[in-house]
Amino acid sequence: MNLEQIWSALRKVEKAEDLAEWRVGDIYLWQVIRERMFTHIAEQSGLYLPVPEKPPIKPAKQASLQAAPLAIMPFVRRDAQGRDPFTEPFIKAADDVLVFAIGSEDEGSSKPQYEQLDAMLLAQYRLRAKLKVVFWQGKKHKKKWQRVIASLEADLGVNLDKYRKYPRWLLVDFLARQIGWTKLFKLAETEVLLIANAWQLWLVAAAKAAGVRVIEIQHGLISAYHPRLSWPDFKGDSPASGAYLADEFWQWGDYWGFASDLPASVELHTIGAPENITAAIARDTKKQQRLLVIGQPQVSQSLIEFARFVAAKYPKLPVVLKPHPQENLQQIETAVDALGERPTNLTISPVDANTIELIEESEYVVGVYSTAMFEAVALGCKVGVLKLAGYNHITPLINSGAIQEINRVVDIEKFFVTAKPNRNSASYFAKPVPARILLGDAMARVDER
Repeated sequence: MNLEQIWSALRKVEKAEDLAEWRVGDIYLWQVIRERMFTHIAEQSGLYLPVPEKPPIKPAKQASLQAAPLAIMPFVRRDAQGRDPFTEPFIKAADDVLVFAIGSEDEGSSKPQYEQLDAMLLAQYRLRAKLKVVFWQGKKHKKKWQRVIASLEADLGVNLDKYRKYPRWLLVDFLARQIGWTKLFKLAETEVLLIANAWQLWLVAAAKAAGVRVIEIQHGLISAYHPRLSWPDFKGDSPASGAYLADEFWQWGDYWGFASDLPASVELHTIGAPENITAAIARDTKKQQRLLVIGQPQVSQSLIEFARFVAAKYPKLPVVLKPHPQENLQQIETAVDALGERPTNLTISPVDANTIELIEESEYVVGVYSTAMFEAVALGCKVGVLKLAGYNHITPLINSGAIQEINRVVDIEKFFVTAKPNRNSASYFAKPVPARILLGDAMARVDER
């Protein structure tokens, strides 16, 4: 099985049951659960390894926040300096802004902590939501759910016991959070919500219900296989179209909109490359004869084995394995050592090492699917993709000739001999637009409504 087969099975049952438009009470159930289902099936089939759990955030009994027309939710993962490069320029450019804390890196700051607020709102409004969802129940919804599960199990040969029971709990939790966050955004007098990685669908739904214009800033790779963003059936003005997606998606370059299937209801605005990419392109650092292997938590073991194989086969070639920020360094070290004596030319970089700096210094870069693959092309590296689960996400990059496929591990020698750099990256990393101008334009669009 591969990710394309999972995607095809999901798309098949979506069309057969009209799942994108499936509304239970006030909630589009399939839109809420689709990404969870995709990930679960990928993990069940062994294509993905489960992503390590995030450190828990201590609960709180109360929180305070300031009213501001602009609210910003940063990206949960930070760079080696503890910065979020995606929202930081906008925070600096804003005159009056409510900035949320999110993740363990922000815990204990003076900013309102997302996880604490979310837990408080869920607890406060769950009973109200539960009483409301009771009246949404019907045999037709349960039967439809059973048909969806049966279709996926039959087409993919997987066991979906975890989701076999009709997900009433999901409706309750989603509604409770939506009620709570809607009240919060109204209280904060928010007009625009800027968010990096808008995976919290209830947050987006709540902001929209409060009359807030939601803007998602691109933080990484998106494609036509993205289980949250890609909805090829939404072409018209259906109320269901992009119900839980941002009003605007701020992309790094025009490529991303063309390569994905975002609904037509989501406005695309090109904001240009992140600051770190722009600076690295300008530096034009001289390359070292070195292979950099980009980690990916869902296919971690395969990449570890690949890096070790190449290091053992080419003892004079420095090989660096850069773990993904979601991976655990100790687990990576243990997995490498379990394969036998470690080649002396194999280095495992710290999880929080600066990936851009590693890329710009490396002649060769190999990975599966990652924003780093696009960055490596832009920085003049010779880039290869291993045909492991998920490589479909970067098919347009392969088809353009910018990177070279490595069908089998033993094909690495052909890659070293034939790979060429390709700096044609303007379509996915455009010239940056100043943050203050982007914010001004966004607020103007709110005033025009």
